[in-house]
Amino acid sequence: MSEVIQSIFVRDCETRQQPKPHTVYKVDIHAAVRNWTIWKRYSEFKKLHEQLVALYPDHPPTSPFPSKSLFPPTFGDAQKTEDRRRGLEDYVRAILRDRDDRWRQTDFWRDFLAIPTRDTSTLTMYTSESWLEEYQDMAQAGREIRSLMNKRDTHNARNEISASHHCTVQAKKLLLTMASRLAHLDSGVQTGLSDGELRRRRDMLNTLKEEKDALAKLISTGRQDHDLLYTTSTTTGSKVAAAPMASSPQGTNWMDRKQLLGGESVQRHSTGSRAFGAAASSKLAKETEVTRGLDNEGIAQYQHQLMTEQDLQVEQFSAILNRQKQLGYAIGDELETQTQVLDELDRDVGRTQAKLKFANKRLGKIN
Repeated sequence: MSEVIQSIFVRDCETRQQPKPHTVYKVDIHAAVRNWTIWKRYSEFKKLHEQLVALYPDHPPTSPFPSKSLFPPTFGDAQKTEDRRRGLEDYVRAILRDRDDRWRQTDFWRDFLAIPTRDTSTLTMYTSESWLEEYQDMAQAGREIRSLMNKRDTHNARNEISASHHCTVQAKKLLLTMASRLAHLDSGVQTGLSDGELRRRRDMLNTLKEEKDALAKLISTGRQDHDLLYTTSTTTGSKVAAAPMASSPQGTNWMDRKQLLGGESVQRHSTGSRAFGAAASSKLAKETEVTRGLDNEGIAQYQHQLMTEQDLQVEQFSAILNRQKQLGYAIGDELETQTQVLDELDRDVGRTQAKLKFANKRLGKIN
């Protein structure tokens, strides 16, 4: 199993003098639960392109590969180096975004990006520290999935279907990765731990499993609600469209047409508007003291001002939540440190008791 790459950036480059002067490009890779950086020369990008073309001669990467310029050379020219950097970034990002994943499934692509892979034969061989690190990664993945679900709901409210679908797909990928790694984490709980630490880690795993199940329900529930919404809309539209077809022109009198058109208008009125809160009981908006002396333009400006103030309040609230989240992370790290200290103290006490017991036996023999 390999990391799920979410984005790639080639943001910088630098000149190195060893073994001879050359330019290297900084490649930032953002995966599901971790980020890393690699440095690659232009020749390494070109080698990757040639390997992919040789492997799939009929299906080369969609983005053109930036060509090499000999006269004049690119080395030493800041503008040409920048153009090449942009071309290389567009090339690798096009491979990452393409729906055809044949290039991303190759070993050439994984080796080029230095994607860390996990050997299934060693997945369960965790140390005490590595197990906790893996658990923290899984907890972070769960938080990212919830963040994607919040973004999906925001996009749905704005009727941004494509962005909402993208968030759902990314959340499903993260959930699959989380489920697989969680299974290995469960089997990697060491039996040599103290009883208290073993129970604590089992409780941590159970909490993480419950979080995974809740996230799976959250993803599927969102999809079912979306499908239900479109099914209801389609059914309503079918009823409205089927109403004129129920009667023929020969057999329809003036009263039937009036009743038919009246039913259609009522149906449109019931499905074309939505009311929330107090507006549900009264269709007409009530005049307020603030809006009574305003014209249409003034009301629009007042509404824009209210929305700006609400956005500012949301940003302030988000900043407070971020500070609280960082504080929670710090508390969690401190608790982990204190737990490790207590475990070490427990082991030291056990060793001291064993030594005292041995010394008492020696004293008993001497007496």
